[in-house]
Amino acid sequence: MSRTRRLKIMGESCYYHFLSRTVGQEFYLGDTEKETLLNIIKYYSGMYLVKVIGFCVMSNHFHLLIKSEPEHIYADEEIVRRLKKYIPKLEQCSLNDEVKIAKARAKLGDISEYMRSIKQTFSRWYNKANGRTGYFWGDRFKSIWLQDGKSLLTCLAYIDLNPVRANIVNIPEDYRWCGLSYRVYGNNAKNFLTFDGVFEENSQGSPDIMLRDYRYLVYKWGNVTRLTLSDIESGKTEDTRPKISDEIYVRELERNFRIATPELLLKRVRYFSDGLVVGSKIFIKDAYARFSKDIILKKDRKAHKTPLGNYIYTLRHITSSS
Repeated sequence: MSRTRRLKIMGESCYYHFLSRTVGQEFYLGDTEKETLLNIIKYYSGMYLVKVIGFCVMSNHFHLLIKSEPEHIYADEEIVRRLKKYIPKLEQCSLNDEVKIAKARAKLGDISEYMRSIKQTFSRWYNKANGRTGYFWGDRFKSIWLQDGKSLLTCLAYIDLNPVRANIVNIPEDYRWCGLSYRVYGNNAKNFLTFDGVFEENSQGSPDIMLRDYRYLVYKWGNVTRLTLSDIESGKTEDTRPKISDEIYVRELERNFRIATPELLLKRVRYFSDGLVVGSKIFIKDAYARFSKDIILKKDRKAHKTPLGNYIYTLRHITSSS
């Protein structure tokens, strides 16, 4: 039986929900694996012509919600910049090499190539790290073409509610490897995530307002009990799956889904437990000088900004909340 061809819309902005599972749906993805996969997703999302709207990395699968952008809106200079940044061996590519630029443009605009790069890079890393051979991912990834607006918003909320429905956390922000946590406690570092297409144009506000409005919808939907058709046919009268509790929902509703600064600082305390060295840029550089020979590797000698303040940096790059 032949495989169904993917729906690829060329020449215009499109929204896709991707889902990929491990082979046999084995629980291969621990904390280190989830962090590595997220970093790989971030890397290739900067290379390909996409914007990430949401994600969630679970123990045996991951979700990605992206906006695929038309190739023609990117100038040749931007294509070349990405080639030189992400594929160093192609540095000889010049603006006069039209054939190479055209091929690169087609590749960077292809959602299948985007997902292939993510999955292949991670599986190679995992197999090497674990002395393993063979397939890591199961069947080819699933892709759903979405309309902007309500469909996109509903899908994003569904993705962020995954760890709640799996009974891992009480609220999605407490799950480090989902988009809502990255937006709230990770301060959406480097503007990795966008709300493009999620809200109607006339309802868009500042990033803080859109985040507040989105949290309201996530908590509202996450608080609802749902019975599927199969539940009803099997005789169930109530939804027993985990949900956001009434108590939590009312608490957030009363404070209009705003998060107080002290609460944000508490959630970001991981910078002080995992950052290795925390302080000003000068302090970080002094640490390099003191410990560069035996503790701090040369490739790690950077001062990473944190959401803890304008002058607070960390030696280790911490991507989101603990």
